[in-house]
Amino acid sequence: MPVDLTAVLGAADRSRGYERELLGSLVARRSVRGEPSDIHELCAEELDRLGMEVELLTPPVRDLESHPEWCPPRPAAEDPDGLVSVLASRGSGPGILLFAHIDTEQPDPPDGWSTDPYRATEIGGRIHGLGAADDKAGVVSVLAAARALVPHLEGVRLVIGLVHGKLGGGLGTLPAMERVGDVEASVYCHPAETGLGMEHFKIASRGFFNFRIETEGRRPPPVEIRTPYSEDPRRGINAFERLQGVLGAVGRWADREDLLCSVNRVSAGVGPTVLPEQAVAEGAVWFRGGTFTGVYERLAGVAMEAGACSTGLFGVRSNPAEVPSGHPLVDLTARAIRAETGADPRPYPAHVASDIRFPIRCLGVATVGFGALAGNFYGPDEWVDAEDMHRATRVLIRIVSAWAEHVTGGRPWPRIDT
Repeated sequence: MPVDLTAVLGAADRSRGYERELLGSLVARRSVRGEPSDIHELCAEELDRLGMEVELLTPPVRDLESHPEWCPPRPAAEDPDGLVSVLASRGSGPGILLFAHIDTEQPDPPDGWSTDPYRATEIGGRIHGLGAADDKAGVVSVLAAARALVPHLEGVRLVIGLVHGKLGGGLGTLPAMERVGDVEASVYCHPAETGLGMEHFKIASRGFFNFRIETEGRRPPPVEIRTPYSEDPRRGINAFERLQGVLGAVGRWADREDLLCSVNRVSAGVGPTVLPEQAVAEGAVWFRGGTFTGVYERLAGVAMEAGACSTGLFGVRSNPAEVPSGHPLVDLTARAIRAETGADPRPYPAHVASDIRFPIRCLGVATVGFGALAGNFYGPDEWVDAEDMHRATRVLIRIVSAWAEHVTGGRPWPRIDT
């Protein structure tokens, strides 16, 4: 059944005060990545008031560690059971998921803030506060959109996820995927990290991992007892030179595979006189197809064949995910943003480890990510534009309304082949 868009947008417009008040309450709740927090209680109360079925989720770490989408959190969370995410649903029929993350970065350095990090402070149309940009403004838009939509949705199922998405998403977004159920589309409400607001919206997340390569060498015997200066380097094996050969082979492999491989840190030797017996290189790989496990194994095979003694995979890692540019959700999102901003948004495919990858890869559903104009991500005086936060709410409403009209009209909705 078509949604009365005028009525829903009107209800949202009457909730501007609610949005600001809610953002203030969220900013006041400390919810730093990896730390136990009670912010889920506030979110659950808001969803319960809407008559939604609310479920609280904690991450089953032991089960998740074998999941193909698992990213080990860095630093490790000391008390994963304290990281409670919230999932809620209402209605029946085709489903759509709206989600955002409730955790923040550390307020470091605290003396770099010109306002209280735990108090939402509006200055010149910008609301400052820890998490205002990343991603409590997204939480506000999801909740405000749900508040306006719920009384008007029929014949579809609305699912809301407010999750712990930091530390690679494994401790919040990933476990939520097991409980979402059957949905046909998903929207991640998160301001664009490019700082361009809704000029950019995400339709893809690049695959990524860090790697380590080690080589071994051998010092030559000294001509004079315990005198390194007398060693003839031509009679030894230089671990750094061997590493250079390995990295050359890896670089040629990366070119053949059409992926981006960058070596960013190298160490070797103990001094300028002594031939290095060990050399280590660390770097990163960005890729569009396959999995981080498969790409890393191919890199490791090339490195070992070229003379490496060991390789390793460490740090942040994520599999790629992408929605075709011609998918109807991409079109709905562009039209919704255009209707609210008057500008033509551009799909942004270059973000790494975006949480949009989880619904795409785990549920096989098209997912886009967008959010309000915001800035100072991960640093002091983080902010979100107050008016744009409300526009993001209205964009969410337009997307859900257009999607609901599409699916209740009997037209097929394409899934994503992963």
